[in-house]
Amino acid sequence: MGGSTESLGVNGPTPQDREKPTRSNYGFHSFRGFTWHQFTGTMSTGSLAVVLYQTPYQFSGLVTAGKVIFIIDLVFFALLCICICLRFFINPKQIVKSVYDSDQTHDEPFYLGAFGVSLALLLQCISLYGVPACGPWLVKACEVLFWIYFACILVVAVLQYQTLFVTQDFSLDSMTPSWLMPIYPLLVTGPLAGVLMQHQPHESASPIWICGIAAQGLGWMVTVLMYAMWAIRLLTTEIPPPVMRPSMFVAVGPTAYTITAIVALGSSASTGLPDPFLGEPPKAAAATIYVIAVVVGTFLWLFAFWFFALSAVAVALGGRKLTPNYAWWSFIFPNAGLTLATIQLGKAYDSPAINYLCSVMTGALFLGWLFVSASLLNAVRKGKLG
Repeated sequence: MGGSTESLGVNGPTPQDREKPTRSNYGFHSFRGFTWHQFTGTMSTGSLAVVLYQTPYQFSGLVTAGKVIFIIDLVFFALLCICICLRFFINPKQIVKSVYDSDQTHDEPFYLGAFGVSLALLLQCISLYGVPACGPWLVKACEVLFWIYFACILVVAVLQYQTLFVTQDFSLDSMTPSWLMPIYPLLVTGPLAGVLMQHQPHESASPIWICGIAAQGLGWMVTVLMYAMWAIRLLTTEIPPPVMRPSMFVAVGPTAYTITAIVALGSSASTGLPDPFLGEPPKAAAATIYVIAVVVGTFLWLFAFWFFALSAVAVALGGRKLTPNYAWWSFIFPNAGLTLATIQLGKAYDSPAINYLCSVMTGALFLGWLFVSASLLNAVRKGKLG
């Protein structure tokens, strides 16, 4: 898929320019059109596969549908990796430009995080769908891949923000939720740890549990700083133009995935805590930790929903001025996080009402994924992906 890298720009085209549907600068004929933005598609597809596996009230064929979505995501991810590697092979200078844009004409460097999140979701799907069918060797492989993944995203998060802090000079009125993207891979590390622990022996699960808690803490605290800037931007300047408003949903994800991580890791505390823990058996503390996790998750849930509601109203006000672009994937991935958070709380409270709500949210998410996929493919076919 090809598309303008300025469609979600930080200091790129003027709002008036952004609102005009423009023919894509790059198409299938040019690998220059493949950027980190496209990995928001694999983020969304992978998150849908995870939701389909974890949603309550399973019925015949739902897991099969999840497997199909997972395979689509895997193929999609592989194709994007090949295409972006060809882009860098044809023009090696694009490697630096894609992770550091010195003239600030587009926001592609922020979306490097989409690649990391896509990997985390693929690992979750491998554990959920693959381990039951493949056996112990895949359990060990997932453990090794988790530690490689965590080491890489931590280094990237430090170096990328260091580069942005030291070499860039952004103004608050240009702030968009895309500034959160470099920390997103850490925000999905907690949910990843919660999924992988389901099949790990205690000696492997305990370090993963501790790492998941720590990684989620770092991701959440950086997000709080970014939330403050986003609130200031909304209070002091107008909201983004309609074509960019779908990206406002990105702000839903950090809180939603933090809830998912806290509750999931809290429920597995008896497996994840070191033995002994503070001089006591893990089970003595596990129940208390789970209660605290559920209370914190409940405390944060309405905050995530508030961001969802703000974004939904802003998008609705944009009306017919919305045109297909990669920001439309923001309809899926962050809201998949909100669905997963609701699923975790539904399990904790054993509430049929919450579980039915989760089923409705899952259905809406699936239909949304079909709509966004069809809209973007149609825009690519017409060469109008702006």
